[in-house]
Amino acid sequence: MIQGHLPTSSGASRSALIRRSVLALITGWANPVDNACMGLRFWPIWLATAVCAAAGLVLALSAFHPAGDGWPVAVYLLALVPLALAWLLAVRAPASPVGAAVAWLAASLLVIPALDAWGQMPWSAADFANALSAVGWPWQLTGFLALLLVFPDGLLAGRRWMVIAVGVPVSALVVGVAMTVTMDYGEPHVFTAPVLVPEPIAMPLMIGALTFLLAVVVACSISIVLRYRRGNERTKQQLRWLILATGAVVALMVASWIVNAFGLIGEAAYSAFLLGILVLVPAAVAIAVLRYDLFEIDRILSDSVAWVLTTLIAAGLLASGVVLTGYVAGRDSVIGLTGSVFLVAVLVLPLYRRIHGAVGKLLDRDRTVLVAQIERFVKQVRDGSAEPEEVEQVLRSAVRDPQLTLLLADPAGTGLVDLTGTGQVAGDDRVGVPLRTTSADIGVILVRPGSLRRLRRAKLAASAARLPIEVSRLRIGLRRALTEVDESRRRLVSATIDERRRLERDLHDGAQQQLVAIGMQLRAAQYRLRPDDPVSGDLELAVERLEATVGELRRLAHGVRPASLDDGLPAALARLGAKCPLPVDFVVEETTSSEVVTVTAYFVVAEAMANVLKHARASRIGITVQRHGNRLHVAVIDDGIGGVPVDAGLTALRDRVGSVGGRLTVTCGPTGGTTVEAVLPCAS
Repeated sequence: MIQGHLPTSSGASRSALIRRSVLALITGWANPVDNACMGLRFWPIWLATAVCAAAGLVLALSAFHPAGDGWPVAVYLLALVPLALAWLLAVRAPASPVGAAVAWLAASLLVIPALDAWGQMPWSAADFANALSAVGWPWQLTGFLALLLVFPDGLLAGRRWMVIAVGVPVSALVVGVAMTVTMDYGEPHVFTAPVLVPEPIAMPLMIGALTFLLAVVVACSISIVLRYRRGNERTKQQLRWLILATGAVVALMVASWIVNAFGLIGEAAYSAFLLGILVLVPAAVAIAVLRYDLFEIDRILSDSVAWVLTTLIAAGLLASGVVLTGYVAGRDSVIGLTGSVFLVAVLVLPLYRRIHGAVGKLLDRDRTVLVAQIERFVKQVRDGSAEPEEVEQVLRSAVRDPQLTLLLADPAGTGLVDLTGTGQVAGDDRVGVPLRTTSADIGVILVRPGSLRRLRRAKLAASAARLPIEVSRLRIGLRRALTEVDESRRRLVSATIDERRRLERDLHDGAQQQLVAIGMQLRAAQYRLRPDDPVSGDLELAVERLEATVGELRRLAHGVRPASLDDGLPAALARLGAKCPLPVDFVVEETTSSEVVTVTAYFVVAEAMANVLKHARASRIGITVQRHGNRLHVAVIDDGIGGVPVDAGLTALRDRVGSVGGRLTVTCGPTGGTTVEAVLPCAS
């Protein structure tokens, strides 16, 4: 067998030709040709417009005729709305058959009322027009069914859908023929078919024709369901518009039936239904095709369905309560009626919440999942199991935008900063969603540019995450304030250490040297006197007092800053341990740190050793100084009786350690012994 591309290409072309023919049959649509001529490009809508104009003319003439009824004219003039929307769709979306389907929706709804109006007038062929209006009501469904088949992007692929599309006009024709050959249209129609089927065949024939029509209606509805299940997010959004409009039309139709059944306003009750089918459906279709993300259709549809279901259930509960109380307490029981109304009033709000949540998971799943995810995170923040700064990652996951960035207004008034409070993100092509409170702007969320739906989702997410966002912003200010306090405290400590070193140098080089020089002069003067001279004794006393004063100055200078630290912390601690009456075990590393940290570490060891000698009754002391990363760990361990007195001086030591950003802990063993440990920041 010789195979080639030509048969396949021919088959594809033939299939495409059949598809276009079917679309032309059900909607009057054909692919736009590359021709600027408006008549060739939009001839299907021109034809539908002509049909609507003819039908409108008949309705207008009948309205002004003495035998006519003028009320339908004003209603059917609403057909101008779908025609205008059809032309808008044809111009804005010329490759879509939806515009032609909307035009033929208006035409199919106007033709039968026009024939009915013609049949009521004393015009030629009025009997025939009246008969056609009586059997032609199925044709009013064809426009809407065609719209269901091609919305939003054309007929579904597959021959079965082409067969169903052909079945739309065929089913209307079959029902019309069945009604013609099974019914005798006498007065007022004065029309009898040339052939009438026998009575036993008439009923099965009519049932079969109506079943065929019902099957086509169900198939067209199934096409919407399949599109929704298989479509992408855009298609689902567009279909929700049609579902909402169709649901509103059905509700208006049921309301019209109820009002007409009670005989309240007569046939004018159907005006609301016509308003829905001629205005709501075309408007929803136009928005879905051109601006499907214009409004939050998911929420509107979900709220509407939840409201309708809640109303129906509440009405059922009220009716059941009235019947039950009437059966128990009597039909005229006011208490029973009042109790039923009160019960429904109490149950309606929680009932609506339950129904709204269930319907939201089905019709507005994205929004429901988004809100639930953020509310779960907010609960974790309140419980303390999550940090507020994780809100940015949660927002990215909820909005499905990995590039989302949360910028918050710096409480210090320096502009926008990220969640760390240290960096400001430069501007880019992302869209900013402002975060506002009643008093001020607190930040902005940067998201990728896209549809209005994404921006609305970002705003919804920001609103739901308001608590962690505000807490994160306040914590930025708090961290910055604490950082400034720590830096200020470190600067003060550093300045104090420098001042102590200057004071030590001044004491050593100034007063101490001068006193030593005076003592030497006095001693020289004493040597020039005779030993038995009374002045010699006075000079000896003065020299001794000067030596004591010099010793006191040296002690004071050593307390300001130990001079032994000039040789490093290990040497200074070794000298300190050499003066201790108890054995001291040293594990001291040679580390490089700032002067402030070195002095603080020395005094931690010195004061801890002093406390051990005063209170611990220890037999041995261990001193450990080691560096772990950027922290210096200083520990003084004794084997004494344990317990640290309140007046042991550790409060001052704890303040000294805290002044450099460190932490001091005191641990007492269960059987004795005490460990004083300080962790100091140590930057090389």
